[in-house]
Amino acid sequence: MGEALARRAAEMVRVGLVAYVEEQLERDISLGRLPRNGRLASERMMARWYGVSRGTVREALRRLAARGLVVQRSGRQARAVALDESLTLENLGLALHDERSEACRRLLEGFFSLKRQVLVELLADCCANASVMEMGPLEDICFQLWDEARWNPGELCVQLEFDLLRQAAQTVARPGHLLLIQSLQRAFRGISARLLPFMGGESLRQWAICAQHALQERDMQALQHQLPALLKACDERVLDRFAPRPQEHASPEAPHAQEGLLGAPASPPAQDDAPAVLPCGETCGPGTPAPATSQVDALEARPGVEERGTGQLVPASEDTGPLGVATQPPVQALLLEPDSGAPCLPAVLGPAPSEPWGACVGGGVPDASSAEEPPPEPCTRSGRVDEPLED
Repeated sequence: MGEALARRAAEMVRVGLVAYVEEQLERDISLGRLPRNGRLASERMMARWYGVSRGTVREALRRLAARGLVVQRSGRQARAVALDESLTLENLGLALHDERSEACRRLLEGFFSLKRQVLVELLADCCANASVMEMGPLEDICFQLWDEARWNPGELCVQLEFDLLRQAAQTVARPGHLLLIQSLQRAFRGISARLLPFMGGESLRQWAICAQHALQERDMQALQHQLPALLKACDERVLDRFAPRPQEHASPEAPHAQEGLLGAPASPPAQDDAPAVLPCGETCGPGTPAPATSQVDALEARPGVEERGTGQLVPASEDTGPLGVATQPPVQALLLEPDSGAPCLPAVLGPAPSEPWGACVGGGVPDASSAEEPPPEPCTRSGRVDEPLED
């Protein structure tokens, strides 16, 4: 509580008691803190609130009434005028109490845009119609503005800007523009305390020197194209520092879209769509796995061979898959000797005689047409069949 009172006292000393009360009432009007009917409190009550005399409150109300913000009638309490009715160019400061609002930035953009248009129009008219002697003062003001923007930015630079506008309007005899410039200057006075800390700098020096060179060379193209761009860049710098643009909120769909980009892909690649390879128990050769057909319906592995005979495997019925992929070639299984466990390599399919000297020969697979043929001879260690096997 003590700190708030100390700040209020310091503010009163800085701007004066009347100006302080006027500013506080103006803030209440602009932020909509008053009742709907706009009626203000009595002078005695406001004097108690602000800690001042009734005469100070009365003077503050008189200033607000002169600006069109308050209506005073004898014998009645003062009433505030609606904001949409009282907002004028001179009362631009009403809309700047809330710097974070979009309306505040739009009004400031309109103010700066109007000032730029007036300056460019007047300088172009001077460049086309003014004499060499009349152009001298304009060039001097531009050079002085360029120099002061480096060493003394702020109030002096603003004053030089309006001096340049007023001098240009007088050079080409534009009385209507003089009235407009007067209103623009009065409007800026109401907001200068908030904007002066952000004004000046290199951007102001750039458009000042550009205007000076264009006036010296009577370059209409530079005045109509380059100068407006430099002026806008300077004004945008002030706006971004005083009333930054409100950040746009991300849409609810944005997080999901980001997840689709950073996480699992929305549409998996083609190899992910295919089912996992199902083992078929097939081999195209020793140690070489055979690829299986990628069919969604074939969830169970089909046997790739049929047994026919002792220790022999023959291919199943040949067919072609639905996608035109032929089934795997026939496979032969390897037999092991009962004693040593060494592999016994089979011969080519078909009947084959036993090899002498105890060589292990795989019997051929009997064909259905030759059912009467004798079965293949058993595999023995010696060339004789009648000798029993020794353990």
